[in-house]
Amino acid sequence: MTEIGRLQHYSSGGLALLVHGLFFGALMFGVSWNNPTMPPVQADLWAALPEPPAPMPPEPLPPEPVQPPVAPPEPLPAPPPPVEAKPSQADIALEQAEQKKREELKKREELRRQELLRQEEARRLEAERKEAERKELERKEAARQAELQRQEQERAEKERRELARRELEDEMARQMRAELDAESAQLRAFQERAKAGRQARLINDSKLRIQAKIQAYVRVPPKLTGNPEAVFQVRLLPNGEVLRVTLVKSSGQPIYDAEVERAILKASPLPLPNDKEAAGVFRDGLTLKFRPFENPSEGT
Repeated sequence: MTEIGRLQHYSSGGLALLVHGLFFGALMFGVSWNNPTMPPVQADLWAALPEPPAPMPPEPLPPEPVQPPVAPPEPLPAPPPPVEAKPSQADIALEQAEQKKREELKKREELRRQELLRQEEARRLEAERKEAERKELERKEAARQAELQRQEQERAEKERRELARRELEDEMARQMRAELDAESAQLRAFQERAKAGRQARLINDSKLRIQAKIQAYVRVPPKLTGNPEAVFQVRLLPNGEVLRVTLVKSSGQPIYDAEVERAILKASPLPLPNDKEAAGVFRDGLTLKFRPFENPSEGT
């Protein structure tokens, strides 16, 4: 409120109070507060009611007066302008004090509003920072989980490949071992067959040499008939010397049997093969067959 408005407000209030005071005084002093004396009441008594008077004929209606033309009302005079009262020094000081208070209050309100805005902005920024941190943590956690899953998949794939490689290597090794075992078995069988054949040849050759040596000492009796066969079992020492001679099957000619036994003992030591295994066959027992008229190579 401006200074002039405030003065007008005070002037109007004072004028209203003055008018109300005058009106109240007129009421108080214009009214008589004494109670008037009441006059006595008189009444007339009638023995009978009088006849009612005859009705009067109606009077003729007067002619309607001619209404003169009504002139327009004159405009009311404009109210005088309000008289502005000059404020006093006290009112001016009071108004200035109130104006200062209002300005201070307005300044405090503005500072408070700015502080609230600042706090609200700080809370908003803090909320945005926390939300950004939360999203960053979620992103990092998602990335970490994805990396762990990728590493786990790589590890599982590596283990699968390693297992497949090992299985393939094991299968190849099994096949190789099987092939090597088969080849080794074939080689051993071949070697055994070769060895057996070589030993058989050595034994056969040794038998032929032994029989040829013994046959060289046999003197066929002059009166021997036919071509009888005599079979002897001979036990030898490791150096080929004859340990024992046993007649297994007689030729039916005792002279020839005795001559062959003598020849076996005379041919000692018998020629044994250089191979120890083949020689061992002869030491365990050598079976020799003799016929007087047969080539030693044909005997068994």
